[in-house]
Amino acid sequence: MATDKQREAASERAKKRWADPEFKKRVSASIGRPPLCPSCGETNIAKFYIDGKGKRTNAHCKECHKDRCKERWHSRSWVDRWSSRAYKYGVTQQFLVDLFNKQEGKCALCGDEPKTERGLHVDHCHATQKVRGLLCHGCNTGIGALKENLEIFSKAISYLKG
Repeated sequence: MATDKQREAASERAKKRWADPEFKKRVSASIGRPPLCPSCGETNIAKFYIDGKGKRTNAHCKECHKDRCKERWHSRSWVDRWSSRAYKYGVTQQFLVDLFNKQEGKCALCGDEPKTERGLHVDHCHATQKVRGLLCHGCNTGIGALKENLEIFSKAISYLKG
């Protein structure tokens, strides 16, 4: 997470860029240009991701963007994916590898090996960002669906008991 000092520095850099008339001219010109995917040559704006103002959010069309994501992210190993997120939780890649080994590659809740290509997810407390363990996709989304709320979990247990 960025500190207030880092946010302020980034804001100052952005203000400085926008104060440059050449920068404004370049950005204005690029907004007016029709879309052109650098990968496939697509020009139909409907095939690009656009924001609420109708502007493209990236240079590549949706299909090429998905393909590039698969190449860059989904083809990486679990450990590589974890290491790119480790900073977010204030842990090291080695911490996550040790946790994986401690759990023997299985979900901390159900004890099953992951059945999807997603592998294990880094489960963390959203309030403190503290890592709790590695979970399969089903357990991770289950906890999220119950809002990490112990009262809701208790009601769910009572409900299941009948």
